Amino acid sequence: MDFSVLTYNTLFGNGQNALKKIFEKYKPDIVCLQEINTSKSSLKEVEKLGYTLADYSNAFIKFNQIYGVATFYNPHIFKVTFSNSISLPTGFFDILAYIVRIFKLGKKTRTVLESQFLHNKTENKVIITNVHFSPFGTNNIRLKQLRKTIKEIASYDNKPTIIAGDFNYAYGRKKLEECMYEFGFKEATNTIFSTVQGKISGQNFIEKLGSYIINKLFRDKWKMDYMFYKNCSVISSETLHSTFSDHLPILSRFKFDK
Repeated sequence: MDFSVLTYNTLFGNGQNALKKIFEKYKPDIVCLQEINTSKSSLKEVEKLGYTLADYSNAFIKFNQIYGVATFYNPHIFKVTFSNSISLPTGFFDILAYIVRIFKLGKKTRTVLESQFLHNKTENKVIITNVHFSPFGTNNIRLKQLRKTIKEIASYDNKPTIIAGDFNYAYGRKKLEECMYEFGFKEATNTIFSTVQGKISGQNFIEKLGSYIINKLFRDKWKMDYMFYKNCSVISSETLHSTFSDHLPILSRFKFDK
């Protein structure tokens, strides 16, 4: 029995405009969204598309709005049995931004979200960890955040486990791979070499210029989004077309080993 997982950084919610068509065409079973507005109205908009909210976790504040990660699922395929947010360690640049946010809008800590699902037909359990690691500083802080995440979900070592989302890990990927392999994870997205695009709908001149530069310099080699897995098998992974975010959605299909 196979199941599918979609991960998508929605660029401060803009990517929600693409979800209806994506859901209708690809029908993902579990959906991991990053940079989504975590207001009730925003989360309800996704649920109106036929998906149920498993949980959400706040990550940061921008434009006077709270953004974070949210995980949804198709209730005909899965049901959620447990969910928990994990607070992440911060680096120097995170701390500076954190201090500014406290003075402006209050305390918010970057987190990731772990959810346990039960497959309705097979009763197999699967752990989905929805991550959005720090965009600030070096890869060292992102590796610390990753290790903290993996150690928090270590109690699920014998269950199918997927870690999906925006790792913000665009260079020096050898250390990322070594870290994941150390904990028994394999990459489902190893055939995908770029997940960032230049062309985005609704950009102003400065944004278009920045997108043009990114497209020229980093096209086909700027990878920020990943899926890693253990205790199950990967069938396929692909990026999906969307111009509503600087990140491309990724859809991966897995199958239970038993």
